[in-house]
Amino acid sequence: MNTIVSEQFPGTPSLTDVSNPFPGLRPFKIEESHLFFGREGQSDEVLLKLSKSRFVGVIGPSGSGKSSFIYCGVLPILYGGFLTDASPNWEVVVTRPGSGPIENLAESLLATSAEYKAADGEDKKIKRTIVSTLLRSSSLGLVEAIEQSRRRADINYLVLVDQFEELFRFKDGTDPNSVNETLAFVNLLMEAVNYTDAPIYVAITMRSDFIGDCAQFPDLTRKINDSHYLIPQLTRDQKRRAIEGPVAVGGARIAPRLVQQLLNDLGDNPDQLPILQHALMRTWSYWKRFKDSEDEAVDLKHYEAIGTMSEALSQHANEAYDELDEDQKRICEVLFKAITEKRGENFGIRRPTKLNEIAAIADVSEDEVAQVVEKFREPGRSLLTPAYGVALTGRSMIDISHESLMRIWSRLKNWVDDEADAVQMYQRLAEAAAQYQVGKAGLWRPPDLQLALNWQAKHKPTLVWGQRYHPAFERTMIFLEYSRKEFETEQRIKELEQKRKLQRARTTAIVLAGFLVVALIAVVYAFVQQAEAKRQEQLATENADRANKSAQEALDQRNAAIAAQKEADAQRDKAEANFLEAEKQRLAAEAATKLAQENEKKAKAQELRANQQADLARRREAEAKAAQKEAETERNNAQRERYLAVAKAISIKSKELNNDPEQQALIAETGYLFNKMYKGYPYEDDIYNGLYYALKNQVVNKETGERGDPITQNLKGHEQGAARSLVTHARSKQIYSAGSDGRILRWTQENGRWKAQEVMPRMTDYLFYSIDLSPDEDFLLAGGLTTGDATQNYAMLFDLRNPGVAPKRIAGFVNGIDNIEFTPDGKGAYMRDNSGRSIKYTDLNTVREVISAKGAKINAFTISPDGTRIAAAGENGVLSVYDIRNNYAMKEAFRNTGNVPLTAIAYASDNRRMVVGDQKGLIRIIWENATIPPRVLSGHSEHIEQIKFNFSNTFMATTSRDKTVRLWNWVELNRQPIKLADNPDWVWSATFSPDDEQLIVGVHSNSTTANETIHAWPTKVETMSGLLCKYVTRNLSKDEWEIFIGDLPYSRTCENFPANNK
Repeated sequence: MNTIVSEQFPGTPSLTDVSNPFPGLRPFKIEESHLFFGREGQSDEVLLKLSKSRFVGVIGPSGSGKSSFIYCGVLPILYGGFLTDASPNWEVVVTRPGSGPIENLAESLLATSAEYKAADGEDKKIKRTIVSTLLRSSSLGLVEAIEQSRRRADINYLVLVDQFEELFRFKDGTDPNSVNETLAFVNLLMEAVNYTDAPIYVAITMRSDFIGDCAQFPDLTRKINDSHYLIPQLTRDQKRRAIEGPVAVGGARIAPRLVQQLLNDLGDNPDQLPILQHALMRTWSYWKRFKDSEDEAVDLKHYEAIGTMSEALSQHANEAYDELDEDQKRICEVLFKAITEKRGENFGIRRPTKLNEIAAIADVSEDEVAQVVEKFREPGRSLLTPAYGVALTGRSMIDISHESLMRIWSRLKNWVDDEADAVQMYQRLAEAAAQYQVGKAGLWRPPDLQLALNWQAKHKPTLVWGQRYHPAFERTMIFLEYSRKEFETEQRIKELEQKRKLQRARTTAIVLAGFLVVALIAVVYAFVQQAEAKRQEQLATENADRANKSAQEALDQRNAAIAAQKEADAQRDKAEANFLEAEKQRLAAEAATKLAQENEKKAKAQELRANQQADLARRREAEAKAAQKEAETERNNAQRERYLAVAKAISIKSKELNNDPEQQALIAETGYLFNKMYKGYPYEDDIYNGLYYALKNQVVNKETGERGDPITQNLKGHEQGAARSLVTHARSKQIYSAGSDGRILRWTQENGRWKAQEVMPRMTDYLFYSIDLSPDEDFLLAGGLTTGDATQNYAMLFDLRNPGVAPKRIAGFVNGIDNIEFTPDGKGAYMRDNSGRSIKYTDLNTVREVISAKGAKINAFTISPDGTRIAAAGENGVLSVYDIRNNYAMKEAFRNTGNVPLTAIAYASDNRRMVVGDQKGLIRIIWENATIPPRVLSGHSEHIEQIKFNFSNTFMATTSRDKTVRLWNWVELNRQPIKLADNPDWVWSATFSPDDEQLIVGVHSNSTTANETIHAWPTKVETMSGLLCKYVTRNLSKDEWEIFIGDLPYSRTCENFPANNK
């Protein structure tokens, strides 16, 4: 439940207003500060820390009274003007993270608005969606939301996040979106505290056993270390005042012996304070009803009648439970299981849940759940929140009043344990299903299977229940069903196998009998073979005699061969003698040849030395001429550098002459001419900006006083907010823009000016974030966010050939559509939605998800020029490339230093290089399939929004949240870029005009002035220079030349005017 405290601190009510001075389990409210005793004097330290750091964390164990201390101890003093260095006017926004931290914060911010309170349910939903979207749009979303809703300039804002530990329970979910929402929520708070231009303060209350969870958020950890207040344990005297003070305010007396007994029962355990408050509430109610006389004191007998501190809470809860019928008792069990959660053996936490979600889990109506809730929050029975008297709706957040209820009420303890066992089994089953799906595990078998089937039969899990603990409920249940069927099939197969084994045994016996008959036949056959063997032995003896005769013949042949070998050796000796003689003659011939070669070498060496002497003489002559030429070049370079320095200086100076447009134009043009004449870099930043601001200052209509050459004039069309997306193509003569004002415009150039025509009139239920033109320019695809149900978002396809036809809606998207790119063949498009968690493909009829961001979200993507790959820039600093032809297989192309998030990406036209921008403003050029280190382009100081190439691929524009655009020379990247800084806020989007003459950018703006949302910048200095002379009526005078140019020779700036000798 979210509470808003926004006006003056209410005064103390009279005694007749006090029906029961003890709140029970719930915290004290701000209007009950007159009943809050025991912590006097502790608030000042908290407020001092808040004043110094604009942040304070009030930390203490469960039941120590953190919330009551803030509401009744701190806020009243804050309203009284304690912070002398801040305005005494305060608006306090109180929120709890719950299961949707950002959504709850949005509702808290809106609840102070009278317009929101008066709106119907549908209008409230739309307003919540808009504020939630704003909060999620950037880390400064909270600052922007407060600035937009701020009623007076002198109001300070305190954002109080009660029960801050709920954020860590929410972050433990299996849905990765929840992890990022937690981080986004913390970033919203931290950025708001650090944003010194807005008076926003933040306070949190948190259980001390969750302090370790803060370490995962470095900024939050630093804030808590710098400014936290550990709430001290009450002393015995302070506890006494906490007991006696409210009784006195209620106009009664309390017996000293009862006070003593209460203090003894309370002990030193701080988490017993809510139990004490509950026991006192019950004791007061009993005394009020059964006291013997008007002046009777609240005494020990009244305390013992309600069961004392040890039994009062459990008895009270059982009373409410016993009043329910059987159906309501079942709903009650589901309700309490839904709003509690077990952590560890004896440790439970609250899990606030919306009433409509509880109804869905219990499979009953919201009214039936509300009836059960009413039983537990009746007057004097504050066991559940919202408190009695607050109307219950489907969005009401149901919660137990305090964790102590889980420790004291035995029935609830059993329910919590039972639910924890059910969740453990479900999560085991879900994990097994996930492993089975990827082939890393098999189906379940007994005993696990039997345990799971018993769990299913007992708890009868539903889809809504299951998705609270693991999103893949259907997959899990299918896995269990498959496991059951597979096991039953195996059992049937085993029975059939037993029958087959018996049949095989019978068959084997018959076969063995046959084998015995065959064996007898084999014995008879063996005797026959023995006689045959004796006959073969006689034949072998005859063969041996023939072999001996053959051996003698072989010996005779060997002796003849030896005689032949001796004759061959004699012939070889004779041949060797002849070879030696021939070798001597060859060596003598080689010696004669070598001598001739040496003589020839000496002659060539002498000729070479002569040539070298001649070359040396010629070289020295050339060096003398080169030295002379170099000296001349140095003189020319010195003169050139002087003229170029003068060109830059007077270009810078020209920007200061805006009160004399003609003189400004002449000085800027002269700077350009000097730079051109002396071959300076044509796109020098100072030269460009001198020409730009001179053109922008020229009077183009003397009757109306309109200024600015058309090439510099902003495009006036979108009435409020940024032009979030701009697009055109080289062949087209038109530009399209889409904005957060719900309109799409087509821009056509007429007489040098861009004129707007509506493609889509203003939509009140849709915000446009991105558009793209099909390659044939027949279709325009637009996407953004519906202000209705964001989970049922859609894109719109416009047929530009038929302007009168309504756009085709393409459904299937979740949350905002932030990126749209047509495929190169124009048959489909890719879009990024679901807060960067998904990239989907549409064939312009149907939609399917092709890339799901399992870890960090995707901040931007682009398609390669050949249409085969998608490159995605990740929040974790990783540049991923997905192969479209290989089922979107992913590879990591680059990882940013320190995992700094990547925020923008574009492919170069060569299909090999990618350009990425990151959150710190650095630009990197990355070769996709090479080991070349990335090239870093620095200059921006903040988040890069978009990277865009011109159509001739000679320039690249980068837009940033530092309120600048930089124009980089893609052909000469060693050159410094042109800095385009004439923007009131950060720059969202950019596109080049079809002729590359202008860069058109969309600027983030909260202004209602139409000409602040789309800015135009000329991109060719030769075009800019050619325009200036038509606005002047003369050339510079001699005096002006001497003042601005100095002692350089006078020359005419504009050739169409004579020299000015004045």
